[in-house]
Amino acid sequence: MRKVALLAALLVPVFAQAAEHGGGQKLKTAIEQVAEQPAEGEFPTVVLPEATTSVRLSSSDMNRISCPTDIREALTSTEKGLTIKITGKDAFVKFKVTKKGDKFAYSTTPTELYVVCGDETFSMVIFPQRVPSQTIRLTSGKDRKIKENLSLYAGLPFEKKALKAIKDVYTENIPDSYSVSRREKRFFSFREILLTLKRTVDIEGEGLRIKEYEASLRGENTEFKMNEKMFLKTELAENPVAISLERHILRTGDTSRVFVVEQRAEKLESRKLAGELPVMDGTKTGQPEKQTIKTKPKAQEADQEADDEK
Repeated sequence: MRKVALLAALLVPVFAQAAEHGGGQKLKTAIEQVAEQPAEGEFPTVVLPEATTSVRLSSSDMNRISCPTDIREALTSTEKGLTIKITGKDAFVKFKVTKKGDKFAYSTTPTELYVVCGDETFSMVIFPQRVPSQTIRLTSGKDRKIKENLSLYAGLPFEKKALKAIKDVYTENIPDSYSVSRREKRFFSFREILLTLKRTVDIEGEGLRIKEYEASLRGENTEFKMNEKMFLKTELAENPVAISLERHILRTGDTSRVFVVEQRAEKLESRKLAGELPVMDGTKTGQPEKQTIKTKPKAQEADQEADDEK
């Protein structure tokens, strides 16, 4: 009985508000708003593009939505009484205010808002409240990613940074701070093998980019031996600093993952790994057995160059 009495007491203001506006449908709307509206302290002022975010805007004053790049478009339901004006990197949002007799009526209806900022779309559910003008900032979270990546790679020499990047992608242990782009593209750079770019992983702040290719036999070949140097082609890699192969010998039905690590422009320096590029030894399904930076005697290098010519 005590729980029932408490529930009834909580719903009294809702029933009273619904009675003023009339109708069972408005009662239902009022209850839904009470249930869905976040607590006052849960409204953020910074919005990321990953998910829909609930924000609070002033129902009486002009509000500002700020983006690091030009805002291309802002969309909302026209019947909600929301006016939007875009000026470069800012969008100014104002709820419609109606006058009833000597009093002003302010919007209390939540509305959806989609803002296209640069190449990203930000989704928001706006809760109008009687608060001063609000400023909402849209961000891709790049600064946060840079900070997290710098922390992950702090204190590592450059060679170990390259090996860590390869291992993270190889083992699918990719932190949220890495930016992954999945866009497949085929390359017919070799007569013996077909290369398919599977994904590109950017490590913001460290200036590293990992391109993952899949290699498979092409034509009537039944076996082909690969090496790291053969992938040093401009169409496959820009400013490469490390290359790793999952397997070196391809046979009929086999595929091999090829990892190319590039130095991005943000930290471009004329530095390459000492000796030969890093090689990650391991089987296709297991974990890498070891990661080393190998160098070859001059005689072996001559033999390798002869193989490359073939």
